[in-house]
Amino acid sequence: MMNKMSIESANPFMDVEHITNNISDIVELRTKVVFKTDNGLIVSLPDDDTSLLQGVSFDEIMNMSPDDAIDIYYDPEGNAYKNNGNYKVYKDVLSKASNGHIFSAIVTDITKQGLLVSVDGLQCFLPEGQIGVERHSDLRCFANQPIDVKLISIKLKEKEGNRFLPIVSHKILAEEQKLEKLKMLSIGSVITGTIKSIENYGVFVTLFPSIDGLIHITDLSWERVSNPSEIVSVGQSVSVKILNIKQNEGKTNISLGLKQLTQKPWERFDRNTKEGDIVTGPVCNIMDFGIFVKLPCGVQGFIHKSELAWDSQISTKDFSRGQQLTAKIIKIDWEQEKLLLSLKQMTSDPWSSIDEKIAVGNIVDVTIKKFTNFGIFVKIVDGIEGLIHVSELSWIENIKKPKDIYNVDDRLKAIILSIDKDKRKIGLSLKQVSPNPWLIYQTGQQVYATVDNIAKNGIQVKIEGTNLPAFIPSNFSPHDLPIQESSKLVCEIKEIDVNKKRIILAIL
Repeated sequence: MMNKMSIESANPFMDVEHITNNISDIVELRTKVVFKTDNGLIVSLPDDDTSLLQGVSFDEIMNMSPDDAIDIYYDPEGNAYKNNGNYKVYKDVLSKASNGHIFSAIVTDITKQGLLVSVDGLQCFLPEGQIGVERHSDLRCFANQPIDVKLISIKLKEKEGNRFLPIVSHKILAEEQKLEKLKMLSIGSVITGTIKSIENYGVFVTLFPSIDGLIHITDLSWERVSNPSEIVSVGQSVSVKILNIKQNEGKTNISLGLKQLTQKPWERFDRNTKEGDIVTGPVCNIMDFGIFVKLPCGVQGFIHKSELAWDSQISTKDFSRGQQLTAKIIKIDWEQEKLLLSLKQMTSDPWSSIDEKIAVGNIVDVTIKKFTNFGIFVKIVDGIEGLIHVSELSWIENIKKPKDIYNVDDRLKAIILSIDKDKRKIGLSLKQVSPNPWLIYQTGQQVYATVDNIAKNGIQVKIEGTNLPAFIPSNFSPHDLPIQESSKLVCEIKEIDVNKKRIILAIL
């Protein structure tokens, strides 16, 4: 078991009954024995006082006689101690320690708990946790090595007769140095450090040993940064500006800035720039909702996806980083430092001259761009699209899933049914490019038909030439006529219902 005490209350005479409160009060004296007994020696003290000499062995008592000279120490309480040879060493070390002295120690032995070191000839203990701020996997690397330490406390080892064991620390020196270095730092000052590590949220910079600061990703550059490794690398020396110093639960958090050492891009942006001006720069960032263009001054302008092109099929995926673009300024907010640009407004709105391009009733070549549940969006001319509703795809078939029949980029001929310039909508028809086949036949007309399917109640056929579906009831079909699928028949139209899209035939 070990009892811990402060340096101020430490005393090298721990094996005696009385312990003085302060080692500095102990006085060294050469005196003489005035009386001898079998149990001890009485020695002379100043002012005609005497005291029982403590810390004397039986053999030493036997070898002494009255009037023999002897070197002793005594304290204000009148306690006398025989000089044991260690007092001067103890006193010197403890006195220096009380003044914060830094000792140069030598490691003499390795233990499970730490290191034994020699401080000015005095054996001291350096616990593993007091070696430094970093942990060491093998303490043997310290064997016979010098190490600077401070005396921080004293332990009395009761199992070893209250042996006096000073405790020293090297870690406290690093902490004190850290505090001194921290005093040198002030908000707004510029300091050089080394990149220690890179995280996705920022960069840690070592300013002094055991003192790190963080450059948040937003303080690396005036430009948008997605990966800090694009700006700095581990081991790189950088000058940084101290933005903030905060104490949090005994820890010091230092916020650093790299971009703050350069002029803000908006401060370099020409104040004479106005909306409507044309600017040029490379694409520096691409998002789903738009792209960013970097101007020569460093300011980043934003082009929303709706301002990329008059053609709605153009998206951010059609652009690449580094691509040079020329765009028009559509809004400048100097206070909020926001710049909005447009690519499509570099050309005239195709809808403004649509009357010169197309009109209702025109048959036009279109290109399929997108499918929906209700139809097909097609490109008519650059920047102008229209919709072919599913009901306008075929006179004959009821097409519910156009993408099962057509493909994107297929070219078709369609007729323009409507143009709404205000709503920027155009309706087209694929089926109306050709006459309505339901209107070209009449009752009593003779037609040719091909058998499609034979049922109990009649025969399903398709009229040749238009491929219209028709039905031959059993009572309009001779029973002795051999009929099978794909057979060609000569028929007469008995009934036409355009609304229900039904034609009844009879075999001639």
